[in-house]
Amino acid sequence: MTDQELDSLFTESAKRQQSVEQINASVMRSVRRDLHLQLVRKWARLIGGCFGVPLALVLYGFALHEAMSGTALQTPLRVACIALPLITIGLLLAVRLRNFRMEV
Repeated sequence: MTDQELDSLFTESAKRQQSVEQINASVMRSVRRDLHLQLVRKWARLIGGCFGVPLALVLYGFALHEAMSGTALQTPLRVACIALPLITIGLLLAVRLRNFRMEV
């Protein structure tokens, strides 16, 4: 093996090492980005559940109240028409929250 062949092998090895380092850096960037996105999704889901569900229930109750206020129903029947759907939704949410997991 001559010096020229040895130099060409070293040059080729250095080029391969650079490409391996570039691939490793690209993979690490991708992994970090994916982990960051998972963390953001997890917290967005938690915050959305904490603020979105109560807000949706309040808006739903308000819409039911407004819809029932225009009818000529007696007060106990009106309360039942508003309370039963809200209780049903509350129970369904309680079941869902019991099985809630933070993982994305």
